[in-house]
Amino acid sequence: MSGNNIVRVIIIQIVTIVVLAALLFGGYIYYTNSINYVTSQDAQVTGTIIPVTVPYAGRLSSWNAAVNSTVNAGDVLGAQTNSSVLAMNAGLSTLVHSKKSLANKVTAAETITSPITGTVIQDNANVGQIVQPGQILAQVVNLNNLYVTANVPETEIRHVVVGQNVDITIDGVPNNTFKGTVERIGDTTQSMFSVMPNVTMASGSYTKVMQRIPVEISLGSYSGKPLLPGMNAVVTIHVN
Repeated sequence: MSGNNIVRVIIIQIVTIVVLAALLFGGYIYYTNSINYVTSQDAQVTGTIIPVTVPYAGRLSSWNAAVNSTVNAGDVLGAQTNSSVLAMNAGLSTLVHSKKSLANKVTAAETITSPITGTVIQDNANVGQIVQPGQILAQVVNLNNLYVTANVPETEIRHVVVGQNVDITIDGVPNNTFKGTVERIGDTTQSMFSVMPNVTMASGSYTKVMQRIPVEISLGSYSGKPLLPGMNAVVTIHVN
């Protein structure tokens, strides 16, 4: 056998060994990750968003809930005129004149206050606007108490339990790994809340779709980091 052929055989053997070693190492890493971690890229930063509404229909006489402004629980965001509240709620005028306690409630309800301490993230109202009960005038969230909601595949949710540690990376804050803890596991899949009907049921056909269960994860210290509700996240849950 010539020298060139011997070198060629040695190179082929070395390449084969390297490839096999890489495959074995990759398989080991995959196996280790599969038994020790559950990962989801379908995750978002979120918070408890509280809407600001009114109990009675009326017209806004003042409004100052500016987006990005910080408010405390009970801070006045606006007010309704007394005359509009009484005029737009049939029968309320008579009841107010006959019951002092109800009159006090109506008077108190004319002042619109922030339900929590936080930041105004949405403003839907203007002075002079007619407002109705249930209408969202603004939304407030506490940016100091954010958490992550991750949707975990149904095939892996059995490995997840409350109290497990979680590593979190957030697209909007690169080069940072946040620590968290599994706080709550949803009692139903996300599809149960979908507004889209199940078309396969109506058509008689069926296509199985992987279902996902929401998992709420607390966030450790993130002081000074620009976290905002809605940011995309990737979570790695330590299941072992």
